[in-house]
Amino acid sequence: MHDQPTAGSQQDDYYERMVLRHVLGERPTIYRLCDLVRELAKDPEDFSQKDGVERAVRELTKVGLLHRQCECVLPTPAAVYVQGWEL
Repeated sequence: MHDQPTAGSQQDDYYERMVLRHVLGERPTIYRLCDLVRELAKDPEDFSQKDGVERAVRELTKVGLLHRQCECVLPTPAAVYVQGWEL
């Protein structure tokens, strides 16, 4: 896993990229939010790391790149479509 930045918005960007990359890399898997936290946080018991993953899922859902139904999280067709783009 990569080193984590310390600044607020940089940290949000870091978690959003990490979550989206992970979910798209494992397609067509449907994740539970608790599994994403367990797999992506270095220490799932650390509040800031757990919160970072949960905030990333929330923000990526708001912008239409993830779909969340209760505890299930999966990429939207839009996220899958742009997956190969060099951004």
